[in-house]
Amino acid sequence: MRIVITIQDVRIQLVYLVVLTIAFSILFVTQGFIHKIHLLSIGLLMGSLHFLFQQLLEMDPILIVRNAQWQSALLLAVVAVVLQRNAWEQIAAISIGYLLGDMYQAGIHEINGYHELGFADFQDQWWLSIFTARTVTIILQAVYSSCRNVLRYWIDRKGDR
Repeated sequence: MRIVITIQDVRIQLVYLVVLTIAFSILFVTQGFIHKIHLLSIGLLMGSLHFLFQQLLEMDPILIVRNAQWQSALLLAVVAVVLQRNAWEQIAAISIGYLLGDMYQAGIHEINGYHELGFADFQDQWWLSIFTARTVTIILQAVYSSCRNVLRYWIDRKGDR
């Protein structure tokens, strides 16, 4: 999305507002106040981790395996899979994490005199994290289900003897 809104020295690309809307929509429809707070806290943790990963990779390039943005996105996806299994809540947590992490980054790094939010790196990392988290979750659920069925079959077979 190439639509950019400029407010004083902050440039916000429209996709940033779309991701913000997605995150708060999911938070809104989530049942239970405690569950909403839990989801928000996961998102805040992921935002801090996103910022930490970006700063670590910037300060010590030896940690970069191939591509710093991809590496950060994949690490956040793994964190999302560990912390949350539900699809919509995973998307909300990742979105909140990226929104917050991007605000942290923009706050300390000006580009041509502007703090830029939601530009190309943000979009690419967000999509990669969402795709990776959902794919890994689906694979892990399939492996778990298969192992459970094999174990159940094996126990039933042993019981027949």
